[in-house]
Amino acid sequence: MSERLVQYLERDGRALSQRVLQEMYRDPFWSERFGDRGRRHADEGSDYHLKYLARALANGEPHVLVRYAVWLREVLATRGMCTRHLDENFRLLALAITEQPWPAREQAVALLMVAREALLYEGGEARRLQEATDPLAREVVAAFRERQPHGWKRDARGRGALEDDAANYLSYVADALALGSPDTLVEHTRWLAVHVRKHSAAPGDMAVFLAAVQRVLAKLPQAGAFVEAAQSALGVAA
Repeated sequence: MSERLVQYLERDGRALSQRVLQEMYRDPFWSERFGDRGRRHADEGSDYHLKYLARALANGEPHVLVRYAVWLREVLATRGMCTRHLDENFRLLALAITEQPWPAREQAVALLMVAREALLYEGGEARRLQEATDPLAREVVAAFRERQPHGWKRDARGRGALEDDAANYLSYVADALALGSPDTLVEHTRWLAVHVRKHSAAPGDMAVFLAAVQRVLAKLPQAGAFVEAAQSALGVAA
């Protein structure tokens, strides 16, 4: 049964990965952050996801996909992406496969779930932050809205845009912690500040956003210190 599933993946994988990327690229973050060159790399990367998935299925070895996911997480985290972005790609691939009339497709979906679980760091504040990202992102939104009820309209994605941006930012913090590299967070923060100024409906959005993140991360001192480094790089008071 896995052999037939692998054949379907090899036959239709390219079209499937393109469909997933089209969904992800509805968020203008991707085009504005990485441009045409980034899209070409995304095309190649999404194809590789399915190739490693097919190899893991063909060999009956889930660790093939797990090793690939863990390796790719670090590569992408040093190139301007965060772990949550990779997890989202895997999630959308699993959803797309679920919708196919393929035999034993649940095996592919299960392997992608294992790969997603492998993206969790082993421990420390990085792991704690990953596990609590969604509720913490909602807290960031609430803290931000207290001061800027009409701010952060950087695009037309709707009411969930700020919460999604907050969750992604927390993922960048977790990656910086795991890599021991505040510079990766500072780089993303600088880009995001420019991006927000370009699209925002209210002045001072970025300063308020970072203050909200700091407030929410009060019980994670290492994470807070990394955000403070990002604030200092922007000349924003903690």
